[in-house]
Amino acid sequence: MNMTFKIRQLWKYLRVQDDEILIVRSYNKRARKDEYVIAEATSDGLKISIMSELPELRSDRPFQMIQQRDSSGHHIIPSVTQLIKDKVSDY
Repeated sequence: MNMTFKIRQLWKYLRVQDDEILIVRSYNKRARKDEYVIAEATSDGLKISIMSELPELRSDRPFQMIQQRDSSGHHIIPSVTQLIKDKVSDY
């Protein structure tokens, strides 16, 4: 599934506000290391960028961070479908 599509779905599912930043930790198989996918609302829509390290966060800018691991222990961008299934099975 397309990374941008998954990030947009997460943004909606988590109800991230326009003044917040969404941070998702994800493993890059090619580089063999974790990266941070940063999504923030702009006047042109959702801006998604990838950073090799967690950026310094401002204290006046709220954020939501999500981390999930797959069966091999690597961080992944979770699918909203799986989050919903996990939520239902937890109850």
